[in-house]
Amino acid sequence: MTVYQGQERREGAGIISAETLAEVLRSELAAFSIPSEQHKHHHDLWQAELEERARIRERRERVKTSVIGWFIITVLGGIGTAIYQTFDFIKTHWK
Repeated sequence: MTVYQGQERREGAGIISAETLAEVLRSELAAFSIPSEQHKHHHDLWQAELEERARIRERRERVKTSVIGWFIITVLGGIGTAIYQTFDFIKTHWK
């Protein structure tokens, strides 16, 4: 286990400046980066994917709204039919 030894360690020859470190990191990362055309293509693909997901989400909302609307209409129609049948039954059998 290495123990920190104070000022002696800071004066060591292995320490580099922040500017040098940033330059080295930039050059190394540039070797791993992708070409700008490919990068733009990836952005375009992701944009298309996000637009497709938004379209799907909007379609689901429209379908959900439509289904809820038709459900309400069906329930009201069922209630109306039940009331009509009840009055028809009363009119026919309670003469």
